[in-house]
Amino acid sequence: MLLVQKCVRIELVGSNPFIQNSKENMANTRTHLTRFHPYHGENIILSEDNTVAYRKTSFANALTFSEKPLQPGEIFLLEIDQNERGWSGHMRLGLTQLDPYTIFQTGVPQYALPDLASKGTSWIYGITKAHNHTYECEHERKHGKCGHRKLKSDNGVIKTCRGTVPLHILKPIKHSRDILPTDTGSRIGVMYIPINEHEANMHYIVNGEDLGACVKHIPYSDVPLHVVVDVYGTTKKVRIIQLYGVPTLQSACRDAILQHITTKGVSALPLPKMLKEYLLYQN
Repeated sequence: MLLVQKCVRIELVGSNPFIQNSKENMANTRTHLTRFHPYHGENIILSEDNTVAYRKTSFANALTFSEKPLQPGEIFLLEIDQNERGWSGHMRLGLTQLDPYTIFQTGVPQYALPDLASKGTSWIYGITKAHNHTYECEHERKHGKCGHRKLKSDNGVIKTCRGTVPLHILKPIKHSRDILPTDTGSRIGVMYIPINEHEANMHYIVNGEDLGACVKHIPYSDVPLHVVVDVYGTTKKVRIIQLYGVPTLQSACRDAILQHITTKGVSALPLPKMLKEYLLYQN
């Protein structure tokens, strides 16, 4: 009960949105961060708690992977932080069933395309300046079946397996209709959406727009899928945009309370009705 009272008091009185002096809270926040895998190409330098990938030289040997497998419906979002003139081509992005540790042990390929893709069970594309059209197959377009199973927002919010994501976060900070997918500030995401128990379609999200299924019938139920990012060509530096990693004080308190009490026991707590509804995800 003391835990409940403390959390409620913080929520009603506290003005700081973060519990800065709590080591436990900092550790919890860190575990929620989306990061790059510690195994990567030899020209990659990771910084900011492995959330930023920088290619230090050349235009190759810059493969990176997500630290954890991507979950069905989870969005992995990147922002292009820096470009470098003098090269051709741009960042490559996709999914792989190959384990990053195994890849590292056998030697990280120079390129995602064609080197990594040729090993099989990888689905990767290069991001281009014209990467702003919706993927569709001719048959589906003619029969009016295109565009299903795309991201849908409800009052500007998208629901994913790891929580809700405001639609505006998927868009560039300095939003402009003229921004190209390969420009600095552009935000590029990848996700896969199950179509049955064993297969899924891979989608790109480019500056807030779901481009539809670019690869179909990817097996996902038996082997984990990691994100592949090749910081290639003119793309010099990319940053992971945290969609799920920083809990609010409200949600941190709710999580703490629900770790010590069942949802059935919430009704017996000496709390206002509004707080009980919040604990039960009813508002």
